[in-house]
Amino acid sequence: MHGSRRVVVFCLLTTVLPSILIISPLYLRHIKYADVMYKISDSDVIQIHKGQSSIFCERHSLRMNNTFNAFQMKGRPHLSENRKHITLRKSMSLPDDTLEYWGFYLFAGATVELKACSRYEGSKILVVKGDKTLDTCGILEGNKYKKDTPLISKNENVSVTLESPDINTLLELKEVLNSQREIVTDNYEIANTEQTSETERVKRDTLSPSLHNPNTLLDTGVNHGGNANPKLQLQEDASVSSFENNLHECYNENMIINEYFPYSIQCNNTRYLEVTTTLKVVHDVTIDGYYYYIFYSDNDFVVNDVHTIFDIYKPIFQYSNMSDTKVCINKTECSFGIDLFSDELVIVDVPTRDGLRNEDTSILISVCHPRMSVYIIFPVSVLLLVLLFAFL
Repeated sequence: MHGSRRVVVFCLLTTVLPSILIISPLYLRHIKYADVMYKISDSDVIQIHKGQSSIFCERHSLRMNNTFNAFQMKGRPHLSENRKHITLRKSMSLPDDTLEYWGFYLFAGATVELKACSRYEGSKILVVKGDKTLDTCGILEGNKYKKDTPLISKNENVSVTLESPDINTLLELKEVLNSQREIVTDNYEIANTEQTSETERVKRDTLSPSLHNPNTLLDTGVNHGGNANPKLQLQEDASVSSFENNLHECYNENMIINEYFPYSIQCNNTRYLEVTTTLKVVHDVTIDGYYYYIFYSDNDFVVNDVHTIFDIYKPIFQYSNMSDTKVCINKTECSFGIDLFSDELVIVDVPTRDGLRNEDTSILISVCHPRMSVYIIFPVSVLLLVLLFAFL
């Protein structure tokens, strides 16, 4: 080669290509396949693929500050015919025109049984289907709508039971309350029983929150929010129904149920609901999605106390016919080997633990251990280029 062509080849072989071959493994190791941290909660089930490669990673290790389960498998797990039972007890204090909500991601085939009561009149429950982040249409920021309340359509898969306790039940309840005056605190617990569902389960993909681009979220825990603040001073009634109108305007198309709570002076903690039933909602889920149970009050004179018990029966994923090397149960650290060109991915299943609240989150760290037999190709290629140039 002569002239300008020889100069171009010289530059390529001595600067550009060697630079690429040196920078590429550094980029792959420290950026593309760097350690990834995820913020996850109890009941989350995620399939991890960010920061992992069957070519550039020979092992995949995980560690978390709480115990978790992990499974290495092809594809995604199937929902089994068994369901886990989660009980969630909550007590809320709702000033006038404020709300508090509890949201769950539910598969088709799940069932939610809700018992609730309020101490004073004016409290209502609104059940809506929404997205991962509940759109409150600016209501929490005080924005107002000026439209008529739309009609509420009832869902055929939701049944509501209103009952009045008889006098014997109330007397029994009074004895219980007098002997045990402590207020029942929030308790998030798992029952040891599993129930069989008679409906087909459907899997759909959604996105999970992570500290870095998202993985496939297969299941998730509790989503909580609202603007209820018991310390707020009650104001004179300026617009009796504007707050409720705003809610109806916001959730008109996705509203499943809207019901008043029966109220009783005896309703001062969740133990009351264990003795008698004043309101019971049974929600049979037929479509996968996020469902929000919104509690609000329209009482201009007092801060209303609301108590509720959720009994949630959720389909669980089935992991079967897996070797011991591909299963990691109740550990804080796990490690899996990765075969070259394998299409297996790791699924992390964070179990629901007794006593957990939705605010409790953990940090999961996912690590790709480099496959040295592949990375060594890059420096060897640089040496080959030097030798090639020597003979030109």
